[in-house]
Amino acid sequence: GKGFAIGSAALVSLALFGGFITRIGSGAAGVNVLTPITFCMLFMGAMLPYWFTAMTMKSVGTAAMAMVKEVARQFAEIPGLLEGTPGHGPPDHAKCIKISTDASLKEMVPPGMLVILSPIIVGTLFGVDAVSGLLVGSLVSGVQLAISQSNTGGAWDNAKKYVEKGCVSILVNGVPVAQRKGSELHKAAVCGDTVGDPLKDTSGPAINIVMKLMAIISLVFADYFMSINEGRGLLNVAH
Repeated sequence: GKGFAIGSAALVSLALFGGFITRIGSGAAGVNVLTPITFCMLFMGAMLPYWFTAMTMKSVGTAAMAMVKEVARQFAEIPGLLEGTPGHGPPDHAKCIKISTDASLKEMVPPGMLVILSPIIVGTLFGVDAVSGLLVGSLVSGVQLAISQSNTGGAWDNAKKYVEKGCVSILVNGVPVAQRKGSELHKAAVCGDTVGDPLKDTSGPAINIVMKLMAIISLVFADYFMSINEGRGLLNVAH
């Protein structure tokens, strides 16, 4: 399913980019990537999905650490909860739910602002040619990064499950020993899955939104960009 979503996002972004090019009046001439400002913004756009991924991965880590601290607090303060003693005090599920809900809203503000403001700032300062380069760079980079993250995260997740089923054996004194839960190999696989889950479930799918949202914002603000020095931006960059 993730592959279809990535392909759909790429085609939608391409269609919106075509609409942006038509809106700014460059439909017949197209975009010249040899224009210095366009060429520079190609690289800037290609870096945005990586910046966005770093921010979302850090957000997942922040939320997870807050959850770990809350669970540790409840284990320490509620007698019998960790041991499962009959009649122990009830855990505070509402607190854990609140941590997840608050983090899902609060932590996505910076990545969201990055995606929304990037084309607006670039178009305002450098003009429509710069925005064209930004969109092309983010689209090309975003597609391959989304595919890479989805496949990599899924591979790490499957590797952990593969180990848990006892499908991996290591020779110990010449005797094959299945590596299951609790083994060093399983601990290493869990570390990989700790990174793989947010890759395939958070950052990877979110890249699809990055590609589409940047194109939509650019198309909506196309007339505004053209109103500033005939599309050359506040810095009056030559086409």
